[in-house]
Amino acid sequence: MTHAPSPRLDGKVALVTGGASGIGAASCRAMAAAGAKVAIGDLQDTVTASLANEIGTAALAVHLDVTSESDWHQAVAAAEAKFGKVDTVLNCAGISVPATIDEATLDHWSHVMRVNADGVFLGCKHGVDALRRAGGGTIVNIASSLAIRAGSKYPAYCASKAAVLALTRSVALRCAEEKWNIRCNAICPGVVETPILDRYLSASPTRDAGIAAFGSRHPMGRIGQPEEIAAVAVFLASDESSFITGAEIPVDGGYCA
Repeated sequence: MTHAPSPRLDGKVALVTGGASGIGAASCRAMAAAGAKVAIGDLQDTVTASLANEIGTAALAVHLDVTSESDWHQAVAAAEAKFGKVDTVLNCAGISVPATIDEATLDHWSHVMRVNADGVFLGCKHGVDALRRAGGGTIVNIASSLAIRAGSKYPAYCASKAAVLALTRSVALRCAEEKWNIRCNAICPGVVETPILDRYLSASPTRDAGIAAFGSRHPMGRIGQPEEIAAVAVFLASDESSFITGAEIPVDGGYCA
């Protein structure tokens, strides 16, 4: 049975990075179901086009390398040309490559920071420009519980996601002080069952054993699902969260409690 869209995001236009898979794809589906038009930004052009086709006329596939400023210009322009505006930016694109401080190289550090921190910086910068043209809106950045409670195996990842939190607060303050009607918030997921997790599960005897091991680190005893993060993204994009800005919201089964 096909369900009619709910009006929570009716009239809104979202640009979602990392939209082809994981939290990004779940968010695209959830936002479209909530009434939004969605520009799906990703490097995986074939998968992005497939998801846009699945969602239908409410979706647009756009090629977007979040580290490329020219790609940002083109993606925003394409979304505005198709849907008339962009008033929601969801920065989901990110990478997780483990390397302890004694193992990591400067190239590794730079690569992780380039995608996870620089990519979100560009999303916020070009997002603010687009949202100001639209008369206001919302930016939602996907950080991580590891930005709050660090892990020894992931110094670059932890640092990059902590940078996202500081950036989120700074952007939120600037927009509020200037009365631009733009809110900026961050979500801090715990371990979530996405393709990024697959690299870590391959080291376990079985996939189920790996998922159980990660789940045991969370007080709720399980890992999260992309749809659970997407639900919070929809809330933060909606007018229901109209007095929330500069916040970091853990969605982590109690990991950071």
